[in-house]
Amino acid sequence: MALKRSSLENYTLLLVELNKMRHTNFNAKTFLKKMRPFCKTSHLKFKTLFLRIRGSNIGITIKVCTDCFIVTQSFCVHEFIFYCNSQKTLITKLLKHNLLTP
Repeated sequence: MALKRSSLENYTLLLVELNKMRHTNFNAKTFLKKMRPFCKTSHLKFKTLFLRIRGSNIGITIKVCTDCFIVTQSFCVHEFIFYCNSQKTLITKLLKHNLLTP
């Protein structure tokens, strides 16, 4: 059960799941399905996605544009713009820049 795991366990399980993912085109609905066991997720018409690692206080907002993703971390003013089109690449960039921290 996800609620009994710590945020660090959810983070490491997300890393394991990342290795299983393929470089497929981004689809917001399937992206949220893959993230849901490890993250608290919500969306606004699949154009704005909200993610937070379960057990963590810090979350991110992902605005889905036609050619990029605009990522804003909660309680921060910085925006990150990632130009990619696959789910695996997006999650790799989020983890590389420590935007999904436990």
